[in-house]
Amino acid sequence: MINYMVKSLKRSLKWRLISIIVTILIFTVSTIGISSYMQTRSSVRKDIDHLSMQILKQANMNLNRYYSEYELAFLMLSNSLEVRDWMRVSSPNVSSELIRTYERIKDNYLNRLFLQYPEVLSVSLYNPSGFEQHFVNTYALPLKYTIKNEPYFAQSGNYEKVKFITGISENYIDAANQKMKIPVLTLFKQLSNGYLKIDISLKPSQSVMSQINIANTGSALVMDQEGTIIHHSHSAEVMGQMDDHIVQAVKGQQEGSVFDKSGKELIIFQTIQMTGWKIIAILPYQEIAQSINYTRNVTIVIAISALIISVLLTYFAASSITRRILALRKMMKAMQLTSSFHLRAEVEGVDEVADLSISFNNLLGHLEQSIHDHAETRVLQHRAVISALQSQINSHFLYNTLETINSMTVIAKQSHIGHVAVNLSNMLRYTSDFKNMKVILKEEIKHLENYLMIMKVRFKDEVTYSIEVPEAHLQAICTKALLQPLVENSIKHGRETTGESVHIHIRGEVVQGDKGDKLLLTVADNGPGFSSETLVRLKQEQGDSHAHQYRHNQVGLSNLVYRLHMFYGGEAKITFFNDPVTGGAVVEVMLPLQDSLDT
Repeated sequence: MINYMVKSLKRSLKWRLISIIVTILIFTVSTIGISSYMQTRSSVRKDIDHLSMQILKQANMNLNRYYSEYELAFLMLSNSLEVRDWMRVSSPNVSSELIRTYERIKDNYLNRLFLQYPEVLSVSLYNPSGFEQHFVNTYALPLKYTIKNEPYFAQSGNYEKVKFITGISENYIDAANQKMKIPVLTLFKQLSNGYLKIDISLKPSQSVMSQINIANTGSALVMDQEGTIIHHSHSAEVMGQMDDHIVQAVKGQQEGSVFDKSGKELIIFQTIQMTGWKIIAILPYQEIAQSINYTRNVTIVIAISALIISVLLTYFAASSITRRILALRKMMKAMQLTSSFHLRAEVEGVDEVADLSISFNNLLGHLEQSIHDHAETRVLQHRAVISALQSQINSHFLYNTLETINSMTVIAKQSHIGHVAVNLSNMLRYTSDFKNMKVILKEEIKHLENYLMIMKVRFKDEVTYSIEVPEAHLQAICTKALLQPLVENSIKHGRETTGESVHIHIRGEVVQGDKGDKLLLTVADNGPGFSSETLVRLKQEQGDSHAHQYRHNQVGLSNLVYRLHMFYGGEAKITFFNDPVTGGAVVEVMLPLQDSLDT
């Protein structure tokens, strides 16, 4: 089985490609997954510590703000002139002075205090003379209530600063005259042998703790130095007692985190600077482990899913590539067996394999066109040989006939007829010489003049011409029978078609081209010019000549266009247009400048 799989891998490019990519994917995904899990495991613990510490710090700041504002309000009231005056009153009997002091305390401080801090339950003043004054906000105090019954009153002389005291107060009664149990924060301090006490409900500061949600089963709390729970994220735990091992674990430290092995809990704590109490977050380690395990399981699932998807995508990608390569190989074998160059490979996509198929199809197209052109060339060569042999026979007969006609015109004293015969004979000798397909421009102009002399005899003064070629350019090389078809076209579509006289101007000059000097030959007439249909047809025939599409019935300008392309390829250029001033036809032929027949 293993040997068969190894042989299949060696024979199949697809499975070899798939196995290599899958191996790379497994190694990459496994490495990333393991590294990610280890890094995540380490980061989760750090992130939980950091997040819990930040939450505690924010809660600490909020509680400090509450306690600072309470202490500030307490100090402002205790240091006020009105309270000091009240402390100096020696008699508890009602007097106008006592009433004025009471009103000033209430108007200047207490009304504002109760309005700004609605959680303030009561303000109590104890005069050194032994009488008391109580101001309540929400709930009432019994008539027999006295500060001296409070457990902290006996130790009041030991308090140098404002003492923050918490507990469950049973001193308050509601509107139904029922006693209430209210968790309160008491601010207490001795003033000039008297005392000032403010009871504050813990509900506002308790709301700060209730909003802390670090973990689903975790908790946050504030406890004092003795382990009494002052605030708790679960309000039912307020004023309860904290486990002693936790109290001892955080005792004497400002902030940090400890792991409680007995309860398997992570304990993170900070110290509230205002009171010295501890704000603590307790996180069950099982919940932290669940986060880590969840991260591990998610990582494994994602890695396996990604690996499966990658393998499937790799299979389809490899199949797409190898399927097209196999199809291309099949096409090559079919072409080799049948020698059918008309076959084409199917092109799919836009990648390198598609480019390979396109290149193969182009190669087949070029081979097919080359074979077709080669066969057509052989046919043309065969026809040309037959035509040349036939022309030699016909030319020999025509030469003898024209010499006979010339002799008869001499006898009959008709010299003009003899001139026509001589010119025609010269033209036939010029065109039937197949050995020299290129001539100097001087010979081409001589051939053109022979033709024009015949046309002058035929049309008299209705056909006129002028030839403007500098002497220095007469030795330039051009193809045979180049100018005569152009002039013949001017006469045919000028004089013969319209019946009007026509003047033809032939000009030769040397111009500077992109690849050296060029010989520019121009034939222009004053006739009606080319029609738009003719210009379109000639442009199309120029394109056909570049594609080697030659029709054997082509004559005149069409024949000239094809011959120029066959002789010069892309180096020659012929342009047809109408003169913008006279409206006559203009033909420009641009050839590479050559000064030797051997070039």
